[in-house]
Amino acid sequence: MKQILRRSVGSVVNAVRVLWKPAIGLGVFAAVVLLGYRWLSVQATADSQPVSAAPGWRYLGEGSVESTEVNVSSKIPGRIAVITVDEGDTVVKGQTLAILESEEINARVQQAQAGLQATGAQIEQARLAIQLEALRAEDQVRQAKAALEAARAKWEMAMNGARPEEIRQAEQAVETAKAQFTVAQKTWNRMKKLAEEGVIPQQKADEAEAAFLAAQAQLEAAEAKLQLVKDAVREEEKKSAWAGLKAAEANLQLAEHARMQVELRRKDLMALLAKRSANRAQLEEAQAYLKQTLLRSPVDGVVSRKMAETGETISAGMPILTIAREGRWWVEVFVDESAAGGIRRGDTVQVEIPALGRRLSAKVTRILPSADFATKRATNERGSFDTRSLQVRVEWQESVQGLVRGMTARVYHREGGSAR
Repeated sequence: MKQILRRSVGSVVNAVRVLWKPAIGLGVFAAVVLLGYRWLSVQATADSQPVSAAPGWRYLGEGSVESTEVNVSSKIPGRIAVITVDEGDTVVKGQTLAILESEEINARVQQAQAGLQATGAQIEQARLAIQLEALRAEDQVRQAKAALEAARAKWEMAMNGARPEEIRQAEQAVETAKAQFTVAQKTWNRMKKLAEEGVIPQQKADEAEAAFLAAQAQLEAAEAKLQLVKDAVREEEKKSAWAGLKAAEANLQLAEHARMQVELRRKDLMALLAKRSANRAQLEEAQAYLKQTLLRSPVDGVVSRKMAETGETISAGMPILTIAREGRWWVEVFVDESAAGGIRRGDTVQVEIPALGRRLSAKVTRILPSADFATKRATNERGSFDTRSLQVRVEWQESVQGLVRGMTARVYHREGGSAR
């Protein structure tokens, strides 16, 4: 149209030059040229405005649809085993986007699990050892006390001699000890057999054995006492009884000290419990690293960029994918300051998406001077001035089917202001 108009104006000018006098032709020529250029200017301005501009709305400018982008990266270095999405794919929060090779991390997890299991077995062994050590210590103390009583009786008899009443008492004590020994022996034999068959725990058999040994010691002490009562007391026997008494006292002290071994075993158990806590922490750390091999989407959105491929080795923090987050969209346009005087933050505007044939309602959220498109100068420097442009951002949260980051968008503002 512009070329046709220029040709028409040129033809008119040539005709005027031929038909009229030079002076009149010059005046007509100037008037025609002036009218022609003003008409061309109006047409050029009209061509720059979108044809969809609605009455009462003025065109501010054109930009592209933008949205918040989130880079997806790994906390650990590794080789990419697979990327499950491609550019343009829609993803949801928590969806697996890529998987890193994890042979080394799997080995660390298995090693930590094995260490935890080994420590657990040691703890069970330590607990069982404490129980057995405690039973053994108590048995030793009981046996040492019985031996001490026998040695003391022997010493007393050696010093005082024996009376008929003492002999009868000693015989009765032997009979009682024999009865207890017989019962304890039978009980132990039964418990031992049941424990071997797995019917009862081994601990029950150990307890029966301890009772049997105690009964045996009591029987031996009773028999020894009876023998001392019957035998004549000699000087060397007094010395022997005294030595036996002292030995029995020493054995009792040793048996008492054996209880200290139980406390040492308990301290060993506490150390193993602390080791198990450390093993559990190592396992949790290895499992946390294993979870990092699965890269998941932090937001709902669309894959806008893919910066790595399967098989590539990445470092920690290196972006692999970029997700354009859904739910918040904006457009930035640059408006001449002479046309931006009536625009305020919070104004309601309209955003046209030509590709979708839709108009959306949005809000002005930011108005900033723009350095990139800042200056316009007048042709005549005398009395000239600079004209700045303003960067206007409008935002909306309406979800539109088919809306993609980068689409062309045109922004319109209501003439005379806009309701907020």
